[in-house]
Amino acid sequence: MGNLFQKEKLPLLVILLLPFFVGAVYAGWNYVPNTQNLAALTEAQIQSILGVLSSFGIDQALLKNVENSLRGETVSPAATSTETTLPQENEAEAPAVSETVPVSTSFVHISVSETFKEGTAPSGTLLVHVASFIFDATASNEDISFSKLKFLYTDNALYDPYNCTVSSGAEEFMGRYKYFFNPDWVHPAGTGDKEFILTTALVVPKGEKKTLDIKCYTNSNAFKGTGSFSWGLSGVDGEATFTGTGVTSKEIITPTVEPSEGNTMTFAS
Repeated sequence: MGNLFQKEKLPLLVILLLPFFVGAVYAGWNYVPNTQNLAALTEAQIQSILGVLSSFGIDQALLKNVENSLRGETVSPAATSTETTLPQENEAEAPAVSETVPVSTSFVHISVSETFKEGTAPSGTLLVHVASFIFDATASNEDISFSKLKFLYTDNALYDPYNCTVSSGAEEFMGRYKYFFNPDWVHPAGTGDKEFILTTALVVPKGEKKTLDIKCYTNSNAFKGTGSFSWGLSGVDGEATFTGTGVTSKEIITPTVEPSEGNTMTFAS
């Protein structure tokens, strides 16, 4: 009888508590407490209802909300915030910043002087003026300095000149001669570029032109009929075979040139 009573008691209890169960479930699912009718329940009734709901496998979170409703407490909705990660737009690649490469305006052009024409070189004479060149830096934005120069020597002479040096007016760039034969100066032989190493730098001011002269000694045996020679300019694709330096920028500057054999000098007695 005891077991039968227990078996019959559970359905009866469910029927009796069904209104409360429905109200509790409704309140739990909607998270709205209905404390006006449920607040009068005793603790025993609350525990009985919770026990029944638990036997049906009610979710613990929902069961807790029902319990709060039965006790007349405010039901706080579960914080079920779902963070939605919005797809980030692919950041457009920043356009490549083009670096502005400064264009060099350090410039010098060299040519054979048009005012110095072909002439004669008297034999056995010191420092004969044999060639002139124009260094044109009128288009340059800085002074151009040279420590070495190269000029084209064309050899048609039986006796070549010697002790050749460069100067510009009163400016001397290879020092004064110390001996009758100065080893620091140029002594040309055979056709080709001859290098002048300067002891004092040649500086061509920006915005200006500068005339550079070559002077040589002539052999005392170089009489009339012993040949001729000339000083000119070599060039590769319009550029000189030597370089200068920007005084301010320290940039290496290759002069442009007009290649030329220069003006012919003929020996004369």
